[in-house]
Amino acid sequence: MSDMEIVPETFTADYEGEPGRRTFYVQARGETGARSFRVEKQQVSLLAEKLRELLLMIDPEDTIKSASPERDPSLTLEPPEAADMRIGTMGLAFDDENDRVVVFAQPAGEEVEGEEEEEEAELDPESAGVRFLLRRDQVRAFVLHALAVVEEGRPICPLCGLPMSPSGHQCPASNGHHVMA
Repeated sequence: MSDMEIVPETFTADYEGEPGRRTFYVQARGETGARSFRVEKQQVSLLAEKLRELLLMIDPEDTIKSASPERDPSLTLEPPEAADMRIGTMGLAFDDENDRVVVFAQPAGEEVEGEEEEEEAELDPESAGVRFLLRRDQVRAFVLHALAVVEEGRPICPLCGLPMSPSGHQCPASNGHHVMA
């Protein structure tokens, strides 16, 4: 089965839930509705950073160079009924001929929690991935919004890189012997 190709009007990343219990999504919206793909917070952060780098490789003077992350109300998540797929690996490319940034996403090896087989029938988790074909302005908006969304979360421990709760956390880098605050 070949990858599904999506040319969205809107491409965004956002979350549902409270800090420490958030579920992150990448969402593509267009004429046929919204398609939501479950991701990890770190995937959103890395995707935004790599897309920023790609924009600057394409055009070193791109406005993304000096722009600050900021939430865009038009990119707020439309609450998904269910995720179409849980994304595992992602890749990026630039289609020079069509001036499109291509985001490739392959499914993770596990099913999305609570999903039924018929809800995932459209995407075969064994072989089908998805390709998002994006304009540069969409990518720019995604990057700034996604970086702002990621910054809204819990602070990251400087020793282990894991999120810290307001009450601190038992840091594996300190062998769990101290509660880091």
